[in-house]
Amino acid sequence: MAACTIAISGFSQEPTAREKRRLMKELKKEQEAEEAARKSEIVNWMVENHRFVLEADRLRDKYGNTSYVSSMINFLAADSVSGVIQIGSDRYVGLNGVGGITVEGRISSYEYSHNEKNGTYNIRYYLGAPTGNYDVNMVVFSDGRAQATVTSTWPGKLNYLGYLVPPANSRVFKGTTVY
Repeated sequence: MAACTIAISGFSQEPTAREKRRLMKELKKEQEAEEAARKSEIVNWMVENHRFVLEADRLRDKYGNTSYVSSMINFLAADSVSGVIQIGSDRYVGLNGVGGITVEGRISSYEYSHNEKNGTYNIRYYLGAPTGNYDVNMVVFSDGRAQATVTSTWPGKLNYLGYLVPPANSRVFKGTTVY
């Protein structure tokens, strides 16, 4: 009877600190996996429906020089058939009212592919605007990180690095379009 009492009391003990840490780690991993799956679904929807905003927190020029910028005024946006490309600066007011340039036009030749192995999307589209034609190539990761390269009929290229967000959740401010 004493052996049964000792055995039963052994089962009713509280978990040790090590077991609690292990359980908390497992719970955190499960929550992170659920969050990653949710983000992946949102990214997939945005890419398939051509509705997204790449809020750039960094810009990189053709020489590899990187500048940290405000994501509220530096962005690429696509809304099915129309798109916007904007660069801006917090330091001065430019033609568009946010220290840079805003180009708005029609999207054509929107194509994307999905790499199942690493979960990335490759997107390519053209933006036709009164100021010229722009070729946009993007790589989007399942967690929403994105990188886009914009080239145009003008010399040079510009890379936008940031996060893809749904238009309804975007915090961007669109300046005056240049025609």
